[in-house]
Amino acid sequence: MNPHPEFPITARESGGQFVEAFARGLLVIMAFGEGHERMTLTQVAQRAGLTRAGARRLLFTLEQLGFVARKERLFFLTPKILRLGYAYTSSSPFWGYAQPILEQLVGDVQETCTLAVLDGTEIVYVIRNSVRAVVSGGSVVGTRLPAYVTSMGRVLLGGLSERELDDYFERARVHKYTERTVTDPQELRRVIAADREQGWSWIQGELEEHICGLSVPVTDHEGRTCAALNISVNSLRMTKDIAVETMLPRLLNAAGQLHRGLRLRAG
Repeated sequence: MNPHPEFPITARESGGQFVEAFARGLLVIMAFGEGHERMTLTQVAQRAGLTRAGARRLLFTLEQLGFVARKERLFFLTPKILRLGYAYTSSSPFWGYAQPILEQLVGDVQETCTLAVLDGTEIVYVIRNSVRAVVSGGSVVGTRLPAYVTSMGRVLLGGLSERELDDYFERARVHKYTERTVTDPQELRRVIAADREQGWSWIQGELEEHICGLSVPVTDHEGRTCAALNISVNSLRMTKDIAVETMLPRLLNAAGQLHRGLRLRAG
């Protein structure tokens, strides 16, 4: 079989180090998600970009390991899959000490606060403390969103080198979510640079009509942006000026605490 189009390299090109079978197994796991909680073999194969025969063998293996179960023709992930996510969160440099900092921030501002990291062209929530449902449908740890359309994403993109940013724009799929969504690459670059210069980012109604985000970078012990800290608000009850005046100082203070924690852990 030809290598999967998502694979960055083939087994031959890697001198046998890249295990394509293992990579295909991960594609099967990632095929499941919101709106695709239970799927037939054919659906799994289509979403993972595999043949039915290949998907069948991988599903059988995952089923024997306890990561997948099935009822009649439908396959679904089991709670055991959470071990994979826990392996990341428990090994994260933010594990343990960051949660109380976000809890204090939520208590101070009475708004939903999130810590996110950049993964490819998307941001991923690693910690999220909510006081109310801000985004329709709700968002949880593990939620992924396009980086260009979120204030956290723009903060994280601002921490990239020019070469890394060029690579991001080559791979990112940009489209409008609302009339406010900025999609022009040059304008996005300008906004990212301006946000980097001022040290924070504000987005209003670009992902959802009335949802706003105020974000600041979190830097590691070497001063590199490694995460973004965010406060989400509703534009119907909060303006940019009020958010910047009342919440930005608290947001920067919390980011500073996270930075000091990272320095101590690296110490």
